[in-house]
Amino acid sequence: MKLTASLALLAGFTAVASADLFQVSINGRVEYNISNPSNPNTNPDILAIRPGHLLSYTFTVDSDAFVGHPTFGIRAYEIDPGSFAVTTDQGFSAGMSYPLPGGSTPYFVVRDNDPAVDGFYITWGGIELPFGLPITEAGLFGDPFEAAFSVGYTGDTLSSLDIAGAAGTYGYGSGGPGTLTNFYFNLVDLGFEVVGIEFTEMTISPVPAPGTLLVASLGLALTRRRR
Repeated sequence: MKLTASLALLAGFTAVASADLFQVSINGRVEYNISNPSNPNTNPDILAIRPGHLLSYTFTVDSDAFVGHPTFGIRAYEIDPGSFAVTTDQGFSAGMSYPLPGGSTPYFVVRDNDPAVDGFYITWGGIELPFGLPITEAGLFGDPFEAAFSVGYTGDTLSSLDIAGAAGTYGYGSGGPGTLTNFYFNLVDLGFEVVGIEFTEMTISPVPAPGTLLVASLGLALTRRRR
């Protein structure tokens, strides 16, 4: 009886603690890298990113932490700075350079009918336009590289600005909801697109609430005991 009560209590806590977190994974294949190996100021980590490498941005957002816009069909969800990562399948890894200038907030923006166009982008210092997020890799003159991304789809792709409603996989072409119309996916140094990435897909998925696996394990243990 006590185990059943404890299990119910923990399950209730899990539901409350879920906080509607979502993980965003943006994936692509490196198309080019124009870093100059003969320049002594060239970042060797960036130089090691080569065409053909698989590159991803990953981060989490909270569905309750967002900023709307009075005119545009956009909603900007706050990115958890500590969750942001740029990685490749060949070992490159970088985080967000935080705090951002002026104490700005990083955002993942959802577009629905903005106007007649749906899509997503990352930004900071404002929500109306895409802007690359500074990362923990120095550019040619000591400035941080920026992880830039935006993607557009036909206007029938999304039905709201709710991140939960946007959960799913968005592919290249018409491989997912809607049809791709444009993308911008680059590591940028002072406006120069140093590393170009060909977009392949983006996935938005709910993050399991803390304790979910524990609840499942307790339930399994209880079932076995009853047997």
